[in-house]
Amino acid sequence: MLSVVTLVRNRNRMLRDFLRGWSSQDLEELEVVVVRAGGYEDPTEATVDGPTPTVRHVTLPTGLDSEAIAYSHARNAGAAAARGDRLVFCDADTMPAPGCARRLHDALGDHDALITGDVRYLPPDVDLSRPVESLVALARPNPGRPTPPAAPGEVDLTWRHELVWGLCMGLRTTTFRDLGGFDESFCGYAGEDTDLATAVRSSGRPAGAVGGAVVLHQHHDSFEPPLHQLRATVANAQRYRDKWGAWPMEGWLTRFASAGLVEWRNDVVEVLRDPTPDEVEAHRCRVAAPFR
Repeated sequence: MLSVVTLVRNRNRMLRDFLRGWSSQDLEELEVVVVRAGGYEDPTEATVDGPTPTVRHVTLPTGLDSEAIAYSHARNAGAAAARGDRLVFCDADTMPAPGCARRLHDALGDHDALITGDVRYLPPDVDLSRPVESLVALARPNPGRPTPPAAPGEVDLTWRHELVWGLCMGLRTTTFRDLGGFDESFCGYAGEDTDLATAVRSSGRPAGAVGGAVVLHQHHDSFEPPLHQLRATVANAQRYRDKWGAWPMEGWLTRFASAGLVEWRNDVVEVLRDPTPDEVEAHRCRVAAPFR
């Protein structure tokens, strides 16, 4: 069985599209685990009409649902509730195209590896009620990632592990447990997925992408770099450096340093000041660049 684990906070509109996409799959052995990571919206209300996979709901304990989402803990809680022998962590602001579930399921059956789908990004203001095929035609790949195989179901296991992100990452349940799951010392935003990917690499397992397992990212405003998550990003980058001896998220750290927000030395990064509200707002991205 394939278990799809997602986190959600106040994104019921997106969650409905997420569930609609998974309900259209041709895989019977499929379940979705929805972890409520705080917020005022009740994700059990984000139901869809028609046939759906089994949906399990998990709510984080009190104290773990603050504004700083406990990503590692939440994903581990979702994985603990999952019943499948194959796990895929997929963000609630995505939609799978038809055939995605079966191709991910089969790839994990054939390969003890870290995998991702063919992730593509939708532009703003798209009518998500359109047929999925037309949405796939509108979506664009991330130019910073390799091109997944063109043939549906083909698996390319030559990717660098750090290119498999929490947006869509899958592995066997036994492998996830053997590796200890997500490291919960990574608190809040950023880095916990790169840490798990590095643990997979350290275990000798490969990483790559599955052709035809198309996952569409729904557009929403974002921040580049994530000044609104400065302290969590810096703390998690330092945690990764201390653990693995290398820096993750170097592009973000470079931009934080250039803005005078952090001091970044060889083995230490230190917050000098928090960004002002105007600085944060100036880095808001309302268009889908560079994925137009």
